[in-house]
Amino acid sequence: MFKSKLDNKSEQNIINMLLDHDQLTNDQLSKIKKGSPEIGKSELETAFEFKFTDEEKILSTLSSTYHLETINLSEKEVNDEISDILSFNFLETHQIAPFEINGNLLKISIPDGSKLSLVKTIENMSRKRVEIFSSGLSDISKFIDKIKKSKESDQESDLSKASLERNEVQEVMVTVDDDIIEFGNKIIGNAVDMGASDIHIECFRETAKVRYRIDGILREMDNLSSVLFPQYDAIVARIKIISKLDIAERRKPQDGAASFKTDKKEVDLRVSVLPTVNKERVVMRILDKSAGDVTLDELGFEPQDLEKLKKAVSSPQGMVLVTGPTGSGKTTTLYSILKHINKPEMNILTAEDPVEYELDGVGQVQVKESIGFGFEESLRSFLRQDPEVILVGEIRDQATVEIALKASLTGHLVFSTLHTNDAPSSITRLLNMGTPNYLISAALTLIMAQRLARKNCPECAEIDENITPKVLNDIGLATALHDRAKIYKGKGCDKCGNSGYKGRMGIYEILLVDRDLKNGILQNLTQTELEGIAKKNGFKTMQQMGHDLLLSGELSYSEYDRVIQSDAK
Repeated sequence: MFKSKLDNKSEQNIINMLLDHDQLTNDQLSKIKKGSPEIGKSELETAFEFKFTDEEKILSTLSSTYHLETINLSEKEVNDEISDILSFNFLETHQIAPFEINGNLLKISIPDGSKLSLVKTIENMSRKRVEIFSSGLSDISKFIDKIKKSKESDQESDLSKASLERNEVQEVMVTVDDDIIEFGNKIIGNAVDMGASDIHIECFRETAKVRYRIDGILREMDNLSSVLFPQYDAIVARIKIISKLDIAERRKPQDGAASFKTDKKEVDLRVSVLPTVNKERVVMRILDKSAGDVTLDELGFEPQDLEKLKKAVSSPQGMVLVTGPTGSGKTTTLYSILKHINKPEMNILTAEDPVEYELDGVGQVQVKESIGFGFEESLRSFLRQDPEVILVGEIRDQATVEIALKASLTGHLVFSTLHTNDAPSSITRLLNMGTPNYLISAALTLIMAQRLARKNCPECAEIDENITPKVLNDIGLATALHDRAKIYKGKGCDKCGNSGYKGRMGIYEILLVDRDLKNGILQNLTQTELEGIAKKNGFKTMQQMGHDLLLSGELSYSEYDRVIQSDAK
């Protein structure tokens, strides 16, 4: 008769695993839940009682799910080193069996997937690298009894308790099939080499897909997708392991982080795992550390605009806003600004969500909304840290914007971002958030709106015969240019992966909040009227910059329409 020594979490993990792999039906589960209290046994014991499962079926499913090698513990001997490596109470409580020590390597057998979350704790306690194997439930229980008999006295002490409670971050080392490790590395490595910003891994009823976001557009990787489906669970488990996530948790979203190194560069990964009706969906944001090294001069600003920007970001006080949708390059621009002004005599503080790139000499803070430490709270704390420059990752509410604006009037230079379509509409957005017009007028110094557009591939660019004078007229291009304008598009070649595009460029507009514009804000002029004042003083819109790029052959009409035209007034 099977008698479980597992805790409730382990038993539930086993039952869920059997359900996920069709080793247990929903009808059987209903009978188990009904029968468990009636016969006074746990749900797993009830499953054994009803002969719905057995140890061999559980072990086989565990081994295949997590790609763990199966070990027959009855063939393993217990020595003093094994019996002393971990406290007996810890082994008995968690039902794990250390069966071999080889130098700095500790081999341990587990009865279910939830025990994988203990790896960091075991490494802390043993001071050894851990490899995980699978064994049967009774096999593990009997081996723990052998350890108990071999111990001369109880090894549980205050010291071992303290070690158990430590929460130091260690690298997780788990035995996973070499093919799975290689395939997982290939998915990430290829994305890094191709310059992707995100990796999407998702499963459907009969297929699975790997997609990379390259130059802002998702592209399916057919060579990876075609072989992903049969090993999907193992790949997700591998990603969870390197991201230090709970490998046994499959019903709740999880967020983690990891580092990954290729032959060419090292990147950070921000990992999001989301349960769906068809297994878990994984999205990895690739944070290329070298991307934070771009200077202002390398961002493609025209000389007069670059001069305006440098002057605004070098002022002793004021507020500079960078606006645009997600993925428009706002973070890269702000980091370039910080690198430009960063000097030993400057105290620069940033509040970010998340901190994407580490900047030497800059105090960077990760906000945590879940514990009540958001942008507003971090900004209040910053003002007590004697800063010259403050970066607030995003302005989301009236309280945050008012603190930021007031800080910019009291000797601080403040940078932040907004999600607006263009620079003039940022003023309207601030007013709509309930910010007094006198505060905006006094504090705001410059607003920059930007987009990222894909460049035509120079190797296969050809004239787009579909572009007529009417099309050019519809986007506001001057009539005098219609006849001689030649608009190009990429045909697609080996150099650009047959996409017709290679690389990206910024399209931007810089609105200097000068005296005339400040007076307009105080007079509560409309957005159109404010833009009219700006244009008289030399303001050039993103649409106008887009026209210049169309005529130069760098930008295709379809890309202009995708990135800019939808926002044209």
